[in-house]
Amino acid sequence: MKKTKTTPAQTYSWNSLVKMVLSHRRELLVANLVAIVGTALAVPIPLLIPLLVDEVLLDKPGAVIGFLNPYFPESWHGPVLYILIVLAVTLILRLSSLIFSVWQSREFTLISKDVIFRIRRTLLQRLQRISMAEYETIGSGTVASHLVTDLQALDDFVSISVSKTLVAVLSILGTTVVLMWMHWQLALFILLLNPLVIYITTLFGRKVKRL
Repeated sequence: MKKTKTTPAQTYSWNSLVKMVLSHRRELLVANLVAIVGTALAVPIPLLIPLLVDEVLLDKPGAVIGFLNPYFPESWHGPVLYILIVLAVTLILRLSSLIFSVWQSREFTLISKDVIFRIRRTLLQRLQRISMAEYETIGSGTVASHLVTDLQALDDFVSISVSKTLVAVLSILGTTVVLMWMHWQLALFILLLNPLVIYITTLFGRKVKRL
């Protein structure tokens, strides 16, 4: 009697997931560049209104008014002009940030969906070689859960981790630089206290997970 050839079961680890993600190097580069540009466009938006209040309402001309005045006739100079220009710049930045955010989500979603597609294809091929007795042992609901719910959780994790890692690191570095520039003693206190807060939060998270 001829024996059927069996293939070794494929296992997935962090390294294998990273390799599958890094196989999309070009898409990763484009997506991260888009994410950085979108974040950079969104950063100045909250700063425009305080500048407008300081330079227009409090009548303390600064960089914004000094930059705008040479480009418009003197008769146009006034609160209406400055408010309309700041409003237009805010809308343009907000719209551009939204477009880059959608573009970023699309690129990262394509990467994560391809990774999950490879895993799901391997699992479905594996199902063809599983004995029917296994279904009686573990139950068909467990198998369906692995193929649907577990993979969906993995899909969400991959898409979020891949899309947010670089932007989060750059945001932390940027916040650190700004804090150090504003008040280095307070910045050091915040930076040194953060690991302790994260450690305590992790301990509480493990307790809540058990409950």
